[in-house]
Amino acid sequence: MPLYEFECGRCGARFEMLAGAGTETAACRTCGEDGARRVYSAPAPEPRIVKSGGAARKQEARNAELRARTKRDFKAARQRARERRTGPS
Repeated sequence: MPLYEFECGRCGARFEMLAGAGTETAACRTCGEDGARRVYSAPAPEPRIVKSGGAARKQEARNAELRARTKRDFKAARQRARERRTGPS
């Protein structure tokens, strides 16, 4: 179920509610009036992790090492598979 935002025409209250897809109206949670209309809210901004220059460089170095280790492990596994299939070279 999507999370929609509604606004009551009677009391002006805004609220969020889990509702079925395509729901256009709902009962107001504040005054109980039926017919609060769905409003379009701005999407949330993408989360960003702010790092200092030094921390960013350390993370880049860790990522590079992880990529190198993953590639090395993959090549070794591929070589072992070939040897099992055809015998040692």
